[in-house]
Amino acid sequence: MSSIKEKLTNMFSKVMAGTVTREEGTMLINHLVKEDPAGTVNELAYLVENPPPGVFQKTILHTIALARNKAFFGIMVSCLEHKNEEVSALAAQELAKLRTAEARETLTEHLDSESYQVRKASALAISEGLADGTEVLKNHILRSSEPFYRLTSAQALGRSGKKGVEALLSVMMSGNQGAMSTAAEVLVAEAEEVDQSEVSSVFDALMVAGDRKDSQSIIELLKVVGALKGKAGGFEGFVLAFADYPSETVRNEAQNALKMIRS
Repeated sequence: MSSIKEKLTNMFSKVMAGTVTREEGTMLINHLVKEDPAGTVNELAYLVENPPPGVFQKTILHTIALARNKAFFGIMVSCLEHKNEEVSALAAQELAKLRTAEARETLTEHLDSESYQVRKASALAISEGLADGTEVLKNHILRSSEPFYRLTSAQALGRSGKKGVEALLSVMMSGNQGAMSTAAEVLVAEAEEVDQSEVSSVFDALMVAGDRKDSQSIIELLKVVGALKGKAGGFEGFVLAFADYPSETVRNEAQNALKMIRS
């Protein structure tokens, strides 16, 4: 009788050849795991790391994910931390599709991974795959004390359209200087993605910072204003309000923003 390894190897080779579909492959692995849970999980984990000739790691992982079997959850988590960026990204995407509390918690925890690749994969999967992903990432930016960890989540928001931009602007009004600095960095880099309808929100945040006399926040927001360039046209009066601000740095940033708007 063929071993589990032989059955799996043969099946994945047929998937690659197109004679067996991934869906049909899931039927086999679900049958095998019912007969021998530990043996099947171990062999699948081994094959992800050591795929048979001509078989892609992503093909194996995708077939495992399609099985939607709790027995394979550990493999999915291990693949999230895989050295191959494509495997890591696919694992994150498939975890998000599970829509379970466990998968959500796992992805959220990995926003604080030491690996940029893992953080990036987790953040993008959260923003694209969870219904409240925008809120999850925003909260992570606000609570994290690590600038690089915050930045990965902010970059995912910056790439996720209008909702992401709105979340970053919300962070800019939080009064949390570290989070605001991170959000500003991404908004400056993604200024072209800020919709004209959202520009007023930038100035709302600027006025709130002004009322607080929060010089650092004002500076960060003025950088965003400058990056908006022509989109900020018509709002010059708000910037001029800082032309005689006590801080020289704020005054200089205001002048620079005006130049950028009028350029």
